[in-house]
Amino acid sequence: MMKSDIKNRTDIERLVKTFYEKLLHDDEMSPLFVDVAGDHLAAHFEILYDFWESVLFFTGQYKRNTMLKHIELHDKYGLTKAHFTTWLSYFNQTVDDLFEGEKAGLAKQRANSIAVIMEMKINEIEKQKGKFENKT
Repeated sequence: MMKSDIKNRTDIERLVKTFYEKLLHDDEMSPLFVDVAGDHLAAHFEILYDFWESVLFFTGQYKRNTMLKHIELHDKYGLTKAHFTTWLSYFNQTVDDLFEGEKAGLAKQRANSIAVIMEMKINEIEKQKGKFENKT
């Protein structure tokens, strides 16, 4: 069966829900995502749909500070390279399982960029904390 490309919000919803099923069944990853979404998974999905719709279709729907949320998550759980690698692996696998085409490729490219940038910023914050702690 030939797969189609990501064409609209309905496709994004399918991608996000399928991706989260994988994350929530992973013992290492699920605590992070359960903590973020808690009992508000449906509301969290709406935020993610807006985010990916903005990323892939430039709708401007998403207006939140993604980096700040992940820094807060890092402060609580200590995100590691393994967390980012696993997240990216599940995301790419989900895209590949469901879609193919230009937007599918863009989704994987953007997810990779997001993971790299977040990991770099978190590492920089940790370096700065180390410098500050050494001065006190």
